[in-house]
Amino acid sequence: MNQPNTLSNTLYTADATRRLENSCLASHDLQSPQLMTRAANAAVSALQEHWPGVTTIHVFCGAGNNGGDGYTLAALAAKRGLQATVWQLCAQETSKPYQYAIQEGVKIKQFTPNAWRSELLNSEASTVAQMPVIIDALLGIGSNGALKEPFYLAVAAINEAQWPVFAIDIPTGIDADSGTFLGLEEPGDKQAIKADATISFIARKVGNYIGEGRNHAGKLFFSDLDVVDAAFLDSAPNHNADDSIKPAAHIIDHAFFLNLLPTRARDSHKGSFGHVLVIGGDQGFGGAPLMAAQMAARTGAGLVGVATAPMNTSAMIARQPELMAVGVASGQALLPLLQKPTVLVIGPGLGQSAWSEQLLYHALDEISPHKKCVIDADALNLLAAGSLSLPSILASAKDAPWVLTPHPGEAARLLDTSIDVIQSDRVAAIVALQKKYGGTVVLKGAGSLVLTHDEQLFVCDAGNAGMASGGMGDVLSGLIGGLLAQGLTPAEAACLGVVLHAMAGDLAVAKSGIRGLLATDLIPLVRLLLDQV
Repeated sequence: MNQPNTLSNTLYTADATRRLENSCLASHDLQSPQLMTRAANAAVSALQEHWPGVTTIHVFCGAGNNGGDGYTLAALAAKRGLQATVWQLCAQETSKPYQYAIQEGVKIKQFTPNAWRSELLNSEASTVAQMPVIIDALLGIGSNGALKEPFYLAVAAINEAQWPVFAIDIPTGIDADSGTFLGLEEPGDKQAIKADATISFIARKVGNYIGEGRNHAGKLFFSDLDVVDAAFLDSAPNHNADDSIKPAAHIIDHAFFLNLLPTRARDSHKGSFGHVLVIGGDQGFGGAPLMAAQMAARTGAGLVGVATAPMNTSAMIARQPELMAVGVASGQALLPLLQKPTVLVIGPGLGQSAWSEQLLYHALDEISPHKKCVIDADALNLLAAGSLSLPSILASAKDAPWVLTPHPGEAARLLDTSIDVIQSDRVAAIVALQKKYGGTVVLKGAGSLVLTHDEQLFVCDAGNAGMASGGMGDVLSGLIGGLLAQGLTPAEAACLGVVLHAMAGDLAVAKSGIRGLLATDLIPLVRLLLDQV
């Protein structure tokens, strides 16, 4: 699966970005100060686009290139008529960006918490429209290790101000590769700039799209500074290629994956689009497999059945008569139902009883290249318990025919670790999951990740906090199952399912607000998005 590499959908580590920048400078015969000026111009333009009424900025500058960007930004903003003040954390008096800022009339002040508080007290801003914008040019992608004084004091001061914040490259305190907190000197302390918007240069940084970075970066702007294309192409795998300059991940391009869905011939019939069987729904949990099955049907699967606890069947048929709901009292009763489906979705509402184990045992035994499987929820918890396992002969295959869809809690159990460890490096966690279980893995959460069987990492940049409600994972498993049934590979179905699910959540929130969003609200919206192919 080869989603095209473009600057709009590729994400890079800090080290790869630095290498790419050096390649850009060499290929365009540019010096670092020229690139800094381009970056500052791009930042001021994005600043004025996002806050068109801004008249005053406060630029917090550290050392190095990020600080240099900040001084140059302040100078260029002053030239455009903005009132600019730099809050200096490191001595820069001999640097050209510092001297440029002085030349353009920028005020330079030494940062201390008391001096900053005095500034806030004397500010005349009384409305949001009048508020100055703070520019975070403290550390950028040069951050590594715990924040030290005075940087963590500046981070705290900026966040306490409650003024709009614009970050350069990545909010200070966020790791550019993992999206996690850098932390403070004291163990367990976590703090980072909470930005309203962030601009990246040269390459998009992975850390802005995943984990805490997604919460702290705000609206994302990007500029390649008109220098990347040649260097980017030269570093691609078919060229002379410095292999260290390659994307760490791709943003899922929903249009690309939508176009992989096969067209529907005029003489199609229900057998042309696969048969999904959802397995789950122990006593008291019948809603989960019902939602998964409804989504699979609305996604376009030709036939959808549910194997569930007998007490659930009447309600399911009453709610969705198109479903073939069959009550199974034991694993043996499930066996005849496993013969015809082309896709199994196992886990929604499954529980962890003896009944649950029997159903999972027989379902796993049926997985083959011709009978793909989505494994979710309690099926994952039962795998984590260790009494059942995926078929080893298929786990090592080039394209193991299953998709695992854990949330962080399930991922922690699958890897016998804690949720904090999973969330501290989500990329490392999904790599470990794929290595242990094979197939394609979806690690759900803010900036959901998909890692394919051939180790391509994808990031979903859609979705919102309104989707933090029960049943969202169930409809996602049904969505992926429905796409598998129509002929997509596990990797393709996982990527398309994840992004459509998140985009539907965004449509729902735009229509009705972020509170009270239900999983079933997404079903008609996914169908709408699928029709855009």
